Amino acid sequence: MNAFERVYGALEGYPVDRPPILLQIGDHAGIISGLTYDVMYQDALRAAEAHLDALRLYGDDLVTIQVEPSVAIGEACGARVAYPPDKNPWITDSFIKSRTDLERLQVPVFMATQSSRVMIEGTRILAARAEVPVAAFMSGPITFSLQLMTYTELVKEMYQNPAWVHRLVRKSLEITVAYAEKLKEAGATVFVICEHGVTMLSPEHVKPFVLDYLPELLGLCEYNVLHMCGNVLPHLRANTKHLQALDHLNMVSISSEVDIAEARRLMGGKIGVAGNIDHNMLLPFGEPAEVEAAVHDAIKANNGNPRFMIAAGCEITADTPVKNVKALVAAAISGQP
Repeated sequence: MNAFERVYGALEGYPVDRPPILLQIGDHAGIISGLTYDVMYQDALRAAEAHLDALRLYGDDLVTIQVEPSVAIGEACGARVAYPPDKNPWITDSFIKSRTDLERLQVPVFMATQSSRVMIEGTRILAARAEVPVAAFMSGPITFSLQLMTYTELVKEMYQNPAWVHRLVRKSLEITVAYAEKLKEAGATVFVICEHGVTMLSPEHVKPFVLDYLPELLGLCEYNVLHMCGNVLPHLRANTKHLQALDHLNMVSISSEVDIAEARRLMGGKIGVAGNIDHNMLLPFGEPAEVEAAVHDAIKANNGNPRFMIAAGCEITADTPVKNVKALVAAAISGQP
């Protein structure tokens, strides 16, 4: 099987020769190619070539220009972002400081901002040159909302003024959909919708503030993965039926804090599971043998379900040793020892 057959087959639930591998590599690709962090958001060609080099080095099954799109899209909307050469970028000044600022929030011209233009142009380069599916990572509506204003203020508003928060999330969805359309036009065939902010919500807030806004985004692409960081098991348990009711949701991507067997049981036969190799401690600080054991445990926990991908729990950090990423891929390819 080639990577296209393997990835699309697993997403659709057809038998595949082995689980596809979703490494979730962002700045790591640039660092191992000798680039500084800032270049990955300033030069589409060099960023794309770094990801192609990482693809050749590791031999995984999907490639993407970045796994952290929030800062670039936030900058396009008017937030201020720092791009230092020696660390990940971050938003230094939120766009929304008061409720009235929402009136100024508009769908931006993504190609007019360098960082978001790099995401789109880089995706186009990968689609033209990579021999594997190109994934597009994007922040989901609630997570992007949390990038537009401070976390504490937004969570407070959920309780004090939920109607206003729904207006914000609706506008965030409009922006995310417009960005997703650009990535699809550029050649992305798999969407990874990142809802990092789910862990900041109570389980009962997930449906109204997250899941109810996803159908419009999921309807843009045939293949969709919903990525949620942290211990989201209570959120999955509380929203199993709502997740299963979403059309075009192929998989949920989980961290090492969520047991694969339990997530698979909750999702039933309709939605697959991607995960759950520890990106915080194991991959950066463990030994290759420990990484291999974790991958074999994940495969065993999946128990042969074809709707499955081996994936890091979230973005593989730039300081993760190459030998550990290679161990992850080798273990996934070899299967059970």
